[in-house]
Amino acid sequence: MMKPKLSQPIAIAVLSLVAWLGVVPLPETATGSARATEISSAAIAQLSDRERDQLNRGQAIVTGEKGSYVAKVLIPAGQATVWEVLTDYRNFSRFLPNVVSCQVLEATGNQTTIEQIDERQVFGLGVRSRIKTVNIKTPQTRIDFRQIEGDLTRLEGYWTIETVTTSPGDRFVLLTQVVQAQPNDSTPKGIFYSIFQDALADTLGALRQEAIRRS
Repeated sequence: MMKPKLSQPIAIAVLSLVAWLGVVPLPETATGSARATEISSAAIAQLSDRERDQLNRGQAIVTGEKGSYVAKVLIPAGQATVWEVLTDYRNFSRFLPNVVSCQVLEATGNQTTIEQIDERQVFGLGVRSRIKTVNIKTPQTRIDFRQIEGDLTRLEGYWTIETVTTSPGDRFVLLTQVVQAQPNDSTPKGIFYSIFQDALADTLGALRQEAIRRS
């Protein structure tokens, strides 16, 4: 079956989304996966047994629908290392494929404005996109973000980084992204939501791998 062709405006909108997310495949044989132990953190106490098992096996989980999602991944690395990866904007092009550049436009106090440029093929169309976000940081624990310029109608949310303990006492970092996103009027919402949800899991997997590499 042939894949559907997207028009140039739709492809650019979708690309802007995945460029910001930094989509990267998560290898099935990733090293440093969390051990299959029971997680004792209250932050994930409400998850199903299946979701907790996915986290323990090093997989990202994504819940939600229609542009409102919560994504989580468990990382066998220190909190400072995960923070370093998540805020290493200038080096995104080194560990996020298809990222041409990511520039820090302004950094004042706890607020950083970045611009990311990405190039890739989207449903057979070669497109380049740019997206600009403002990021407000609470050191080592949280980043609130919001699109201020780009091809989406809405993109905002936050990241949290917290240390959790698993029996028999191993410590990991739980990285969580809470996000709301809506496409522009030229992008079919069904296509957008599907790509967005898949991209969230891939992105957290990529961040996990980079944090493991730096540990």
